[in-house]
Amino acid sequence: MGRITAAINQLSVSLALTPDERKALEDLYDYEGAWTEQEARLRCPRYQDLLKAGVLVSVRTVIGTLHLLSLTGRQVLFRNAAGTNVAPQRHLDRAYLRLCMEDYGYLPVDDDTRAVLKPFIGKLNLFPMITPQGVALVGGAMTGGGLSRTTTERLVTRLKSSALAHRFRVILFTPSLTRGQGLAQTHASMLSVISYLPGGGNGERAQLTTFNPRSSEEYAGPALTPIVRDMFVRKHPGLFPQQTLTLLGERRADRIEQFKTDLQVDRVISAEQLRRHYFLSPNDLKNVRYVEAIMHPVHGRVSLEIKTRFYLVGATLQRVDDNVLAHYAGTGEMRRIMNVPADEKFELSPRRKLARDDPDAVFHSPYGPIAFEYDSGSYKLEHVQSKFESFVQQDYLRTIWGTANHNRVPTIEKIMREEEGLKGQVILSEWWRAIPSP
Repeated sequence: MGRITAAINQLSVSLALTPDERKALEDLYDYEGAWTEQEARLRCPRYQDLLKAGVLVSVRTVIGTLHLLSLTGRQVLFRNAAGTNVAPQRHLDRAYLRLCMEDYGYLPVDDDTRAVLKPFIGKLNLFPMITPQGVALVGGAMTGGGLSRTTTERLVTRLKSSALAHRFRVILFTPSLTRGQGLAQTHASMLSVISYLPGGGNGERAQLTTFNPRSSEEYAGPALTPIVRDMFVRKHPGLFPQQTLTLLGERRADRIEQFKTDLQVDRVISAEQLRRHYFLSPNDLKNVRYVEAIMHPVHGRVSLEIKTRFYLVGATLQRVDDNVLAHYAGTGEMRRIMNVPADEKFELSPRRKLARDDPDAVFHSPYGPIAFEYDSGSYKLEHVQSKFESFVQQDYLRTIWGTANHNRVPTIEKIMREEEGLKGQVILSEWWRAIPSP
């Protein structure tokens, strides 16, 4: 990713960014995080051209549509794009907090005050500001519904004594009407939690599909003819699980019904899964909720950045972190790969945040329970081992471990072999995999 390809060089030449545009885009990445529609028009009048070229990418959030610098944009702008590894969610949160502080009229502190407060900040994403409540460390997030209770509790534990001793407050912004309010009341001497949506946002991130399917008999029939199916299977072995191959021989109406059934079980289905497993388009779906997300689906692999949709079983999932939605999609991909039907025998964990040693899902097979665990690559190896030990203690018949990173497969297989009493297999689960040409 650090190398600038010929295509990126050509794009850079064709766009011919002016010095002012380069400066605006650099500020977007380094400081501003993302632009609202109005900010994009002011900061970069040619922003529509940059969107079409893929230099900017837009995403719908709880405060409306925001524009970020894309992977392509970073490659155009920076010689070493591999160093630009900040997750898209962090940029969205930075934009949210910036807009909140601007609307509330907060001002930066002077250098002397900043020097006094700097030791208390550490690696926390807080900004020393002058507020109507006095000097404060200000933070906040909108992705995932805002800062979690656990994160807020850690901030309080870390800063309460210092805040009281040095007479500064901690102010947190959140899009949620309720999240953090209880803690704010308990620690009112130093903590304020402000529920706010800048820019007139309505707090709704989810959108609905528009039903407008094609009506030709050919399109309404099976998705794959035997000839095309054989071409795909020969050229791309493993692209379609057996369950998918069977479904793609069905008519469109049956594939839509199966999508609805699967969504009830898997909770989340990605745009790529909709196309690959059902050969459907968004226009085939009637009033199905979805959210947009910009993702690094493989942990640590910043050269892979995608914009996708996640179709949701219910409205509350729109407030769940994108990585959790991807986790659901990855677990559903595993279910298909293992040819497990979408029925009551396959049970996702009811917890939004999983206990450390609980599997993501359990398949209640005729021979005993089978644990399913999805790993984007973020699990430390000692965590993997801890999971395996727990699954053995809980008497799971087998463990199916799905990973998003093919380089981790042999490593996880080795840990699995060394765990006494553990039986199972490691599979590659790529929920974002698109359909190549036949």
